[in-house]
Amino acid sequence: MVRIFNHYVSRAGIILLLLEVLALLTAAVLVSLVWLPERRPGQMYVAAAFFVAPVVVCMAALGMYDQQRCEDAKALLARLLPALVLAYLLHRWLVLLSPAAALRSGISGTARDAAWLAFLLGAGGVLLTRMLLFGSRHSRLISARVILVGDGMLALECLQLAAARQGLHQFHVIGCVPVPGENSCVPAGSVLPSGQPLLALALAYEADEVIVSVADRRNGAYPVRELLECALGGVHVTDAAQFFEREASQIRVDSLQPS
Repeated sequence: MVRIFNHYVSRAGIILLLLEVLALLTAAVLVSLVWLPERRPGQMYVAAAFFVAPVVVCMAALGMYDQQRCEDAKALLARLLPALVLAYLLHRWLVLLSPAAALRSGISGTARDAAWLAFLLGAGGVLLTRMLLFGSRHSRLISARVILVGDGMLALECLQLAAARQGLHQFHVIGCVPVPGENSCVPAGSVLPSGQPLLALALAYEADEVIVSVADRRNGAYPVRELLECALGGVHVTDAAQFFEREASQIRVDSLQPS
């Protein structure tokens, strides 16, 4: 996680954003060089920036940079196509309102055709980028490092789900943090030292997520303060019921906690 203005952003999201901005800029510049050769370099780069910004904003608004999602090509297209349509409308609106000469020339029919071509090439660049980065099931960009809080039967089921590799996301379980009062059911090699704070442990092992797999939270040993520190420190905190629903599409009634 990278802290930006008191907000934590994943490194994978930043890498993905930079690569897609590069792909979109390349598409815009190539189209300008072929279709609009009369434009000067300065005008070309201004027009490219006005093309890239709406696309990135619309893709972010539709959740395409949400790292909790792992989508196939069909689901990706279902988000990308509406984002491009919205971005094109926003782009045309910016062109009509802008007083810049580089953008006023975009009202002509040739420029509109070039804009459509740039959007198509940009969509291809985004798809290619995501296929290269996320196509492999073992890609580190989509493989989250996870720490389990608890070492009982619920934690063992989480370990078994990780070993089966049948979930919708790829994740690597670093280990389990034992909780007092819970019978240990996980292998001894999966138990992490419990002497240091949970946030320090997550930072030391570069964990992306902490999954709360404590079966009984009413015995006073539930580390509420440490989990809150993790959430404020940029580490995702997920309940076991939400984890099973997300990874295995299961609603585990036995993992629900009484309120």
